[in-house]
Amino acid sequence: MRHLLLMCAFACAAFQASACTSAVISGKATRDGRPLLWKQRDTGTLENKLVYHTDGKFAFLSIHDLDDTSAAQAFMGSNAAGFSIINTASYNLQYPKYKGDMDEEGILMKRALATCATLADFEALLLETSGKRGVEANFGVIDAEGGAAYYEANPYTYKKFDANDSLVAPQGYLLRTNFSASGIPEKGQGYIRYQTETDLFQWGFLGDGLSVSFILNEAATCLRHSLTGVDLASGPIPETADHPAIVNFSDFIPRYSTTASLIVHGVKKGEDPRLTTLWTVLGSPLATPVLPLWVRYADQIPSQFFSAGGGPAPLNDAALRLRSRFFPLKTPEGKYYLDFARVMNRQGTGTLQKVKGLDKSILEDGGRLETLMQTRNVTANDVRQYYQGMMKGMKDFFTSCGVQF
Repeated sequence: MRHLLLMCAFACAAFQASACTSAVISGKATRDGRPLLWKQRDTGTLENKLVYHTDGKFAFLSIHDLDDTSAAQAFMGSNAAGFSIINTASYNLQYPKYKGDMDEEGILMKRALATCATLADFEALLLETSGKRGVEANFGVIDAEGGAAYYEANPYTYKKFDANDSLVAPQGYLLRTNFSASGIPEKGQGYIRYQTETDLFQWGFLGDGLSVSFILNEAATCLRHSLTGVDLASGPIPETADHPAIVNFSDFIPRYSTTASLIVHGVKKGEDPRLTTLWTVLGSPLATPVLPLWVRYADQIPSQFFSAGGGPAPLNDAALRLRSRFFPLKTPEGKYYLDFARVMNRQGTGTLQKVKGLDKSILEDGGRLETLMQTRNVTANDVRQYYQGMMKGMKDFFTSCGVQF
């Protein structure tokens, strides 16, 4: 009963913009023995962009707020050494009063991407910055040596949770939303999403195993609610997109504030770490197709992922315009109410239905290319041709939804 009351309290709490959902998955729990790292990013800054950095020890790709003109804060990404990092905000860690600036997780992650190759490197960075970093977060990390762990860190200390340790992660994976396992339960947030995520991953693990396609199709776009038992995708589904079907949309994994989703598919020990694959959704997963990106082929990534002259990244801009149709009530409380007919309907014209159709072909073709990269020489031209075909598919998708791209 106490657990239920806590969950109800969190369900009624004020809207929290930094409400990310994440997973750290060791190779023990995946279909192909390669680690996975996932973050569904929620933030009050809806416009996001991809940035390619070359001014550190390692080149890296990362997601940033559009208004971060100097690209000073990276919120998820991967580098040429195969080191990848994400975070979720934590609200329940205890620590002595810190007098410096807080909310510096993005600064720390950018530094980690520029300088770290392994989990050990990141741990050294955490020791070096003790007492000087304004963070309260769960950092998820994988590397090219098979490492996979969460670090629950405050300005002074951290606690490691190793996904390869059977005593910590019996099934080889760990999950986090907006609380730390080492913190005070009553002060945490995101318990409803965490329970939804826990149920999903348990069935995924016991089924075909955890994979990129499982996370993208089952977790990132999940329309189940663990507290109320509602599953929007199970019906009743609206007949058409023409007649609004407004539903309450609080505490689902995809949310009003969801701005991007990243699934990092790591490499096995001995494989080229530059072939770590960043399956990137630069917008709401309900309105944005996925595309695989590689640091090795960063110069081939379509320009639509990047900001030019301070303007919106074209892909993110199109996705935001499409997503805005889901939330027709343009008042502060409108973020809680979704026009589900725009997302799914019996005619199959819902945005999510169209996204899933395109994602299927992108995953299949991208997966084949990913495999070829590990078994034979793939040229930059091969990657360029793949992107050309996939971007045509994206353009057709947005056009079919009535959005210019």
